[in-house]
Amino acid sequence: MPIQSLELFLFERGLVGSYPIDSLKNTTLGIDVNHYVSRLLTTKKEQFLDAIGGFPISLKMYLESDLKIFKESNITPVFVFNGSGTANQLAANSHFTALAKEVAAASSITPSGSQASRSAKELMLAQRHKAWTQWSNLLNNNQSTYIDQPLQPQEPFRYQAIIELKKFQSDLIDYFIEHQIVYQVAPYCSWIQLSYLLSSGFIDAIYGPTDCLMLSNVDRFILGMEFPNKDFRFIDRARVLKDFHVSSEEFIDICMAVGNDLQPSVLPPLQIYPSNKLFEISLEMVLNTGTNFYAYQLSSNAQGGAVQEVDKYEKGVSSLKYMPVLFSSGRVDVYTIDPSREHMEESRKPSANSEHRQSNENMASVKDRSDSQEGSTNLAAADDKTFPIPRDVHDIIGQRLPDEYYYYKSLGLISGKLFDAITTGVYPEEPPLDGGSSNSYRELIAKSVELFKNKEINLLTQNINRYFQMKPIVQVKWFSPENKVALTNRTSPSVFEQLNHIIIKTNNAKTTPFSVSEFVKLLLSTEDLSKEFISDQVVFPNSVPVDQKINSAFDLLSTNFLRLLIQLEFFDFDFGEKSLTPNQWGRAFLKLGNLGAESDFVGKLFILLVFLKTKVLSISQDFTPSVRSSLSDHTLRSYPQESKYILALTRLLTLFQVDQKPTAIYHGPIDKKTLTFREHLDFVNDNLNDLFESLVVSSLTANEFDKLSLQNHEWQSEIVYHMPFKRSLPNTVMSMMVEFFLQKYLHNGNIKHDALALVSTEFSTYKCVPNLTEQFDQSIAYLSQCKVLFDELCDMKLVSKDESELLSEAVTFATNAVRGE
Repeated sequence: MPIQSLELFLFERGLVGSYPIDSLKNTTLGIDVNHYVSRLLTTKKEQFLDAIGGFPISLKMYLESDLKIFKESNITPVFVFNGSGTANQLAANSHFTALAKEVAAASSITPSGSQASRSAKELMLAQRHKAWTQWSNLLNNNQSTYIDQPLQPQEPFRYQAIIELKKFQSDLIDYFIEHQIVYQVAPYCSWIQLSYLLSSGFIDAIYGPTDCLMLSNVDRFILGMEFPNKDFRFIDRARVLKDFHVSSEEFIDICMAVGNDLQPSVLPPLQIYPSNKLFEISLEMVLNTGTNFYAYQLSSNAQGGAVQEVDKYEKGVSSLKYMPVLFSSGRVDVYTIDPSREHMEESRKPSANSEHRQSNENMASVKDRSDSQEGSTNLAAADDKTFPIPRDVHDIIGQRLPDEYYYYKSLGLISGKLFDAITTGVYPEEPPLDGGSSNSYRELIAKSVELFKNKEINLLTQNINRYFQMKPIVQVKWFSPENKVALTNRTSPSVFEQLNHIIIKTNNAKTTPFSVSEFVKLLLSTEDLSKEFISDQVVFPNSVPVDQKINSAFDLLSTNFLRLLIQLEFFDFDFGEKSLTPNQWGRAFLKLGNLGAESDFVGKLFILLVFLKTKVLSISQDFTPSVRSSLSDHTLRSYPQESKYILALTRLLTLFQVDQKPTAIYHGPIDKKTLTFREHLDFVNDNLNDLFESLVVSSLTANEFDKLSLQNHEWQSEIVYHMPFKRSLPNTVMSMMVEFFLQKYLHNGNIKHDALALVSTEFSTYKCVPNLTEQFDQSIAYLSQCKVLFDELCDMKLVSKDESELLSEAVTFATNAVRGE
């Protein structure tokens, strides 16, 4: 979050300058992704995203437009994502309680109005609760008149809160890789990582939040881009401080009191003031009464005030001064920024660049320009007497993990949620979009401990310091934060030791991109899985020749996907017997290669298989407690069997992404029942992603892979881009279009034309869906593949005969309706 209420105040004071975009020609622009996306997707855009799920479609449109202008001006963008949260940030985001208090208070919080003491997540949950409550009331109040015309929601599901970017980070990274855009995930704070890149000469300017004003080494930065006017807005730090008549220390003191990215809370005595006037009021207090907000916290504490307020302030300032960044050498270390030394640095050294050159003269081992510039800001190169580092910096920032882990995180190879669990000792399970009140979703969370979490933690802690192998780590659930579940760090043998004889080495994989579909083809074309994929010797020791290690991205991902199947008990593996065989679920997985499905569908159907294997819910089973359907009571009473068909079909279609143009923001019908099922599959997808990432990282850190076989960009394009489960699951739009199409079809005498016309009108498909008929035909083809899969599962007695027959009848019903038969 930016410094609270400062941006508006800067505009009011005329402190935001403007300059033509042409002046940035031939430059490298470092962009803070959180800040950038918050400017694109304001609080008024994508307000119904939380009701349909999926990736915000309009974001791609904005990205494409901006990147086109960057290209025309020969501006090279470098996008930097936020990494892990500091102690203050984690506490503010309720990491340790999984939003339990916020969820409990959601029904009583009013999202609108002055909410200076409320966090963004509190307001988001409150608005979501309010929207679902109004939606339920709307359905109840209109049941007498609602027959086949779907109701439109009147209350937005997001208000005064920007979209949470962490959920879509992998989608954006895939987009950047696809378009060959440079990106990086910072170890912690993105805008401080950008300040390091600026000081080191890797970028020429920063496009970031108002927090950059707290950095003494950033003289100017870009606050916003006005592409229609072909100019940008920038802020000059020296001009701002001069206009405010405050020193750097006083400015930071105000920032820590009003709330900023490193200290998100509003501190006493400012909570009573309007949130949009916080900075202005604080500045007046400093100028008129000489208020020092740190001294105020200390005095309040001495008089019996809250100790945590002082702690928040001190941690915020310390985070600013001692934030770790990823250096060009690949090492993560403290990047020391000391505001109190600003005047001394300026008088002693003519510029930041000369400071770099001076310190770099003592680094004989560094040869290239980028590495040599690192020395000035590296803690190891600094004089300990000049820059004392607190011994408890790990309590301020976070416990340190190996540099190699941060490198994989910087690529987007691993999301970092498990790293946070290892360093904090807490893995939070936060509420899904629908609220997560169903028993099946909570049972899914309970089963995830043995099925996923214990294995993930074991894989990531066995190759690092023994402290983390013994450290207690718990799963905390939002609906029951007091009932913590201990995760198992240690098993004997470890998960990696159980799997390290599973090795896939192909001869032609150098040019073959990995996908679940290609992996299935590989297994089907292999005569003897045991002979081909069980290695007599492990390949991770340094004594193993390079040519015997895994040496292609396809082999690395295939090896770990097979290990994933073994851990999920799709395949039975016994090294002593040299046996690797698919069990019933494994044979069902291999059947995916015979469906004739598109490559992307194979991966989605595997997610469905894993979900069915958990046995928490069938595709025709109702939720407990029941979730209200968006079908009318007239439909449910008059067509009970067809309503069951529609339920099964819409659930399967939550894995089908309709081809939407990114030109229109969705505002149409919603269905909480369909969204609830989507959130079940989304939970499975997230856990599959975590487990697969853990397997890949454990393989890489164990040195099974020849890391020199890939160039820098190939790590992203050949490994990260082709890792399964990273992209967001589809939204529920296609499910709902089929749902309301079939409802209309039932009520209007089985006339296809009228049903299609309703969908076109209610969903405004003329704006966002290029060819509606084609999309319906493709959805029927997908459902037919699901039917074949369920027939196979029924033959293997993995699903009931009733379930298989119901789906078969449902697909026939939908096919006849779509084809007008």
